[in-house]
Amino acid sequence: ATGNVAIKAAYSRTAQYVHQLSSSAIALPTDQWVPIAGNQKTQTADKTALGIYWKPLNLLTVSVEGYLKWLHNILDYKDEYYLLPADARWDEKLAEGKGFAKGIDFKVSKEFGNLTGHVAYSLLWADRQFANRNGGRKYPARFDNRHKINVMLCWKFNDRWEAAASWTGMSGNRITLPVQMWQDPGLAPWHYDMTLKTEVNNYRLPFYHRLDISFTRHTSRGYWTFGLYNAYCHMNVIGVRLDYSDHDYDIIQTPNGQQTTIKPVFQKIKLLPTIPSVSYTWLF
Repeated sequence: ATGNVAIKAAYSRTAQYVHQLSSSAIALPTDQWVPIAGNQKTQTADKTALGIYWKPLNLLTVSVEGYLKWLHNILDYKDEYYLLPADARWDEKLAEGKGFAKGIDFKVSKEFGNLTGHVAYSLLWADRQFANRNGGRKYPARFDNRHKINVMLCWKFNDRWEAAASWTGMSGNRITLPVQMWQDPGLAPWHYDMTLKTEVNNYRLPFYHRLDISFTRHTSRGYWTFGLYNAYCHMNVIGVRLDYSDHDYDIIQTPNGQQTTIKPVFQKIKLLPTIPSVSYTWLF
């Protein structure tokens, strides 16, 4: 550190003995957490980081941080794992591989006075690679959110009351969508739709954003918190499902007469509107 400029570097190695398995585009309570078993290895991660911090006139803190992260022995479902027999061991459905992440963070923050807060922007990359997924080729991770923005403000009115507002915006998560479908004649007369196998996580969901607001009332024993999640009720897209149109169809002439074929369509799944909350924290 020199004057009001500081440079920091760090390295860390972490180990995890349980793995999160999910087949959706968001983290849900239905995600499975499984321990290592059989020949599986402990998940580890190596991370290096370098940051520069500057305090102009002791009013603001400006920082730039970059990091590289290597992940080893991570688990995910194999391609078409659901085709395995029902009595197959659960670990036979999993693939073991590696991951890599990198990014750079920019942040300007004010930490003194009645009005505090920060503005932050991150440019991020994350990918995965498994021998039994995507043909062994690298693909973007589910949380490969390229751009992320966060704006937070906190206003302290007095010793009793304070208010906070936080706006978050980021590139959408990644999911896998088929790009072509057809009806297999070999499955007649049912004509099941067949999907063309594509690259894993080939589609990015729309930009995600929301505003959270909270008010805090301090008491002699603790404090009340009144919150409003997603204050302007933006219905973010958290997934996409395949369905069939109720008004768009084709009429095909066959030797047995006309046949109506309903066209498949993608439907966006939107959840989590404005959610109010009230809590009390008792300090002792």
